[in-house]
Amino acid sequence: MTDKDDTASRHGLGAQLWGAVKDALIDEDPIAAARRAKLQGGKAPADPPAAPAHDATPAAMSPMAATLMAQVLTRATAYTALTEKLLPLESIVLDERTRYQAAWALIRSSRSVDQVVQAIAMQHVPALEAEAARFAAQLEDKERQEIGARSQELQSLTTHIDAAAQQVARLREDTEARIGQIEQAVARDRERQSQLTREIDTKRHELAGVQRQFDAAAKAVAQALDAARATVLRHLG
Repeated sequence: MTDKDDTASRHGLGAQLWGAVKDALIDEDPIAAARRAKLQGGKAPADPPAAPAHDATPAAMSPMAATLMAQVLTRATAYTALTEKLLPLESIVLDERTRYQAAWALIRSSRSVDQVVQAIAMQHVPALEAEAARFAAQLEDKERQEIGARSQELQSLTTHIDAAAQQVARLREDTEARIGQIEQAVARDRERQSQLTREIDTKRHELAGVQRQFDAAAKAVAQALDAARATVLRHLG
């Protein structure tokens, strides 16, 4: 595979992995599923054939895991040679041990068990680690793209909300202080109002007394003038 083809396959793998990231886990034989996915161009593996009642249940593998396994097994090794022989036997030989022995018989002339085991440990496991590192980088890019802007907006809103809350607190404090000042002024005005009311009542009472005194004096003068007129008329008229 050329570098250009390898780059294209990496991008295709990324799209497939992101498309499968929300899928639930399903039961499937990991080796058979991976080889089937590879041969089908990365498509999700089909349902496995029914196993005999005495066979153990295969390990669970999700569509995303099957896609990743196909990528990890892209490079031809002694192990992939074995799995390529296993795949056609899957629907024919139901017993797993018999199926492995039959597939091994087809490649044993050019491969050894040690080579198969070493291929897994020395080639496919490192390939998985490389894919994990690549996926982590893709995940980090996704986080920057899809979370970064939202995080900035969230931080901006949080700052704005905090500033608004402080402003409200200051306004409430200022308002309460102003209300206190107004209430004190009203209390002083009420006290002055009561004082003025008392003074007005007192002055009115005093003026009423003066009025009564004047009325009494005027009446006395009028009576004296009437008596004087009568005296003048009596003695001089």
